[in-house]
Amino acid sequence: MSSANSSLGQQFSLALIMFHQSLADKVGLNLTDYKVLGIIGDGVTAGKIAEITGLSTGMVTTVVDRLEKRHYVYRDRDAHDRRKVIIKLNADKVSSELAPLFQSFGEVMGKLFAKYDDEQLALLEDFMRSCIDIFRQETLKLRSASD
Repeated sequence: MSSANSSLGQQFSLALIMFHQSLADKVGLNLTDYKVLGIIGDGVTAGKIAEITGLSTGMVTTVVDRLEKRHYVYRDRDAHDRRKVIIKLNADKVSSELAPLFQSFGEVMGKLFAKYDDEQLALLEDFMRSCIDIFRQETLKLRSASD
């Protein structure tokens, strides 16, 4: 990779992190708690959050406690296994407080994507999926190297 590409990657990474940090700040969350919200989706166990994030189960409990206190999530019992607790999003809270913050971003990203034809968008999608796979693989390497 050329130094220009490396620099571009660093700039992209920093801009992305700072964007998400600003969103988290806007709603009074720390970045970890904010990003965990994006993992929860329709519901997930604390163990799955720990697996995805690499956070300890104790830390996940602390994150969920903070999010629950702020009414972003709630704990629900699994309908099939009452011993299992599912963390779920409070959809009304998320849509009323977080979704509006993405409106401008969605609009400008829509304009950006409109500049590309279907073939170019397919190439961009392939690149992004490949990057995601690499990030996940490298994350696993880093986690296993620290054990």
